[in-house]
Amino acid sequence: MRGFRRRPGLEDAAVSRGRGKRKWILAGALALLCLLLAVPAGHVLFAVRVGLSLRKLAAGTEEPGLSVREAKVRLPDGARSLEALTYRPARAPADSAVVIVAGLSELGCYHPRLVALSRILADTGLFVVTPAIREFRTFESTAEPLRQIGFWFGKVPGLQGGEKVRKSGLAGISFSATLAMMAAARPEIRDRVGFIVGIGPYSDLDRCARGWFAADPRAVPKNCYPTRFYAKWIIMRAALDRLPSASDRAFLRNVLDALLLQKDVPPAGPGLTPEGARWYALAVMPEDRTDAALGEEIRRHLTAGLYPQLDPSGAVRRLKCPVFLVHGLYDDLIPPEESVELHARIPRSYLLLSPFLTHTHPTDKTLSFGQKIRAVRDTVVFCYHLSRGIR
Repeated sequence: MRGFRRRPGLEDAAVSRGRGKRKWILAGALALLCLLLAVPAGHVLFAVRVGLSLRKLAAGTEEPGLSVREAKVRLPDGARSLEALTYRPARAPADSAVVIVAGLSELGCYHPRLVALSRILADTGLFVVTPAIREFRTFESTAEPLRQIGFWFGKVPGLQGGEKVRKSGLAGISFSATLAMMAAARPEIRDRVGFIVGIGPYSDLDRCARGWFAADPRAVPKNCYPTRFYAKWIIMRAALDRLPSASDRAFLRNVLDALLLQKDVPPAGPGLTPEGARWYALAVMPEDRTDAALGEEIRRHLTAGLYPQLDPSGAVRRLKCPVFLVHGLYDDLIPPEESVELHARIPRSYLLLSPFLTHTHPTDKTLSFGQKIRAVRDTVVFCYHLSRGIR
C-alpha cells in the first residue's frame, strides 16, 4: 500500500506558522504581564517617593532639584479678586490635579512647608493649586471658605497647567482638612471630586474645644504655651462677639492675635471691664489652670451659632469619592481619634496614623526599630492606595 506522500514544504510551512503564532501569543502575554506589573510598580514608586519626601519634609528638609513651574493667579469673584499659587510639572502636562487648602495660619498658602509639599507633588506629575484664603490668614473660623474652595476647584481646567487634567481632588490641613470634605459634598462639585486628602482633620469641633479649654497638669517650659492653646485662642476669637463692650472686643482681639503670632502680649489695662479681664486671664492662663465656667459659656455661645456651620456629620454621608486621612499618632492639637471616627463613618476611606508626627511636626517620642519599620510599611501602603486614588 502506497502511503501518502507529503508535498515538500507544506508541513514545514504549517509548523513555521504555528511557531510564529506561538511566538506572537507569548510576546503578547509577556507584554500584558509587563503592563499589569508596570501599573502597580508605578504606584509603588510613587508611594516610596512621596513617603520618603514627606518624611524629609516633616523634618524640615526640602527636596532639591525639582522640575516644577510656579505661578501666582488672580481671578475675579464678584466685587473682589481671589488669589492662589499654582505648581505644575515642567516635564509633561499633568493629568491629575489637587487643590490644597492651608490651615489657619498667617502665612496661609505661602507657608514654606506647604510650598515644599506642593513642589514635591508637582514634581511627581500633579497639578497643584493652593488658594490664598484671607479668612484663614486672619484666624477667622467661619464657613465662608467652603465657597472659595469650591471656586478654585471649578477653575482648575481653565488654569495654565490644568488643560489636560482628567481627575481633580481636594486636600486640606488641620481645620481646613474637614472643610475640604465639607466642600467636596456640596452639590455643585460633588460629582466631579475624584478624591479627598485630609491631614489632621476634626470630626467634632465641640469635643475638640473641650480639650483645648481643659486644664492639664502636664507643664510646658516657662514662658511657653502648649500647642493646643493655638486652637483655644482661635475659638476665643470666634466668640468675641459675645462680649457687650466694643473696647473689650478690640483689645482682646489684639491680645489673641499677638498670642497666635507669638508676639509680645499687651498688658491688661484699667480700661477692661471685669468680664474683659476674665477673658484676658483665660487667654494667658498657664496650662494647668482654666476657667471652666467661662469656657462653658463660650462653648454654649458657639454651639448655638458657629459649630453647626462647621459640623461635617451630614457632609461625610454625601461623599462619593475615596477619602485619604492622615493623622499624627501624637497629635497635640487635634486628637487622632477624630480621624479614627471619620474613617469609621466614611465607607470609602483609608487611614494612616503616623507615629512619626504630632500635629504637623516630627514627634520627639523614642520609637523602637520595629515601630519604625511598621510605620514606614504603613506609610508606603497608604501612599500606594493614594496613588491609585488620585491617578
